[in-house]
Amino acid sequence: MIAILEHHDKQRRISRQDWGLLALLMLLWLGFAVRALTLDAQGLWRDEVDALLFAQAPLEQLAENFTRPGWNGPFYFLLLRGWIALTGETAFALRYFALLCGVLSIPVGYCLSRRLLGRDAGLLTATLLTFAPYLVWYAQDAKMYAWMTLLALLACYALERACVEMAWRWWWGVLVATTLAFYSHILAALLIPVLALWFLLHPRRAPGSWMRGGVVLALLTLPYVPLLLWQFPLLMQVQAETGYPNYTLRQMIVVLLNGWSTGITGWGGVWAMALYAGVALLGALTLLLRAPRRLAALWVWLTLPLLGVWTVSVLRGPLFTDRYLIWSLPAFLVLIAVGLDTFKGLARAAMPLLIAVLLLISGVNLARQAAQPIKPQFREAAAYLVDVTSAPTLLLYQIPYNQRMIDYYAPELPATAVAAPFTNWRTPEGGYEVGAGYVDTQLRALTADARELWLVYSEVVLWDERELVKNWLDIHGTLVDEAHFHRVDLYHYTFP
Repeated sequence: MIAILEHHDKQRRISRQDWGLLALLMLLWLGFAVRALTLDAQGLWRDEVDALLFAQAPLEQLAENFTRPGWNGPFYFLLLRGWIALTGETAFALRYFALLCGVLSIPVGYCLSRRLLGRDAGLLTATLLTFAPYLVWYAQDAKMYAWMTLLALLACYALERACVEMAWRWWWGVLVATTLAFYSHILAALLIPVLALWFLLHPRRAPGSWMRGGVVLALLTLPYVPLLLWQFPLLMQVQAETGYPNYTLRQMIVVLLNGWSTGITGWGGVWAMALYAGVALLGALTLLLRAPRRLAALWVWLTLPLLGVWTVSVLRGPLFTDRYLIWSLPAFLVLIAVGLDTFKGLARAAMPLLIAVLLLISGVNLARQAAQPIKPQFREAAAYLVDVTSAPTLLLYQIPYNQRMIDYYAPELPATAVAAPFTNWRTPEGGYEVGAGYVDTQLRALTADARELWLVYSEVVLWDERELVKNWLDIHGTLVDEAHFHRVDLYHYTFP
C-alpha cells in the first residue's frame, strides 16, 4: 500500500513539473509574439539611429571607446556591430537583438525567482516578465536596455548558484555578466554593490563561498578601473546643466512606479500604480515574515541603484532617466509575484481575478504602445519628403541632429542639409546671449542662393526655445506647404 501511495505521489510530482515546463514554454512563445508582432510599429528614434552609427564606426574607434572619457556602452556597440553584420541594418533587424534579450529574460527570471522563492513564484515572475509593457517597449528598442536587464538577471542567478554550490563556473558567470554590464552602460557599475550585498545577505552560503566570492567580487574592480579613471573626475565636477530633468527622489520613485506598472502610455494611471505597488507591498510583508534575508536582497536590488543615481544627481547635477534603471525592474516583479502567491492563500477564489486585472492593464498598455505614435515619426516624415521632392532643395534641420533620421529613412532624397542656428546660449545672469539679429544674419547667409527650403522641425526646445528661426522664415519666406506628424513637423517655404 505504501509503495502504491509513493508511486502516485511521484507521478503527481512529475505531472506538476511537466505542467510547469509547459507553462514556461507557453510564456516564452507569448513573450516572443508580443514583442515580434509589433517590433516595427514605431519608427526609429535618434538614440536608435545613433546606436547604428556608433556600431558602424571603424574598429579602431570602437576599441578606443572602452577607455574614452564620457563614452557610454562601448561593449554593446561592439556587440551590435557583429549583429548588424549578420542581420543587416533595417529597423526590424536592428531591434531583433533586443527582442531576443527580452525573451531570454523570461526563463532566466523564472529560474532566479524559483530558486529564491519556489516554483509558483517563479511562474508568476515569468508571467509578469512576459507581459510587462515597460520591458516589451525596451525589447523593441535598438539600445542596450533589454540587454542590461538580461545581464543583471544572469549575474544575480549566477551569484545565487555560486553561493550554495562549490563550482567556480558560477563565480566566473558573475564576473563575466557584471563586467559586460558596466561596459554596456555606465550606471551598471551600481550592480557591483548590489551583488556584494546579495552575497552578504545570502541565507545559505557554502563554506568555501567566502573565499571564492571575495576573490571574484574583488576581481570585478579590475575591469572597472579603465572606466573609473575618467568617471571619478567627472563625478567630482558639479554640472548645473546636464540635459536631464531635476527630479527629487520622490519624483524619481513616481516616474519609475508609473513606467514599471503601466509602461510608456500610462493607461490605468494612479489606480494601476497603486494596485501594482499594493501587491508588491503584500509580497514584501510576506517575505519579511518568512524570508527576511530574501526580502533584504530584493530590496537592495530595487532601491540601491535608484539611491545611487539620486545621490549623484544631488552632488553633481541631474542624471536620472527611468530607462537607465530598467535592470532593477525584475526585483519589483518578483515582489509582485510573491504578493500574488500570498493572495492565493488569503483569498484563493479571487486570485485569478487579480491576475486578470493585472494582465488587462498590461494588455491595454501593450496595445496602446503598438497602435499610438509615441516615438517621433521620422519614418513617415521622410516618406512624405520623398513623395513631394523631385528637384534638389534645401533641408533646414532644427535640431540638426535630426538629419540622421531623415538620412536613414530617405538616403536618396535630393536635398542639401543645413543646420539651423542654435539660440539657447545663456549668460551667467540667465538671459539669452543671442537674439533675432543673430538669427537674421545666420539665416540670410544660409538662404542666400535658395529659392525654397523645407524646415524639419522636431524637439525645437533643445535648440531654439524662442522659435526665432521659424519666426524669421514666416516673415521672410512664403509658406506654401506643411505636413505634421507625431513630434515632427515639416514646413515648405519659398523665397522671392
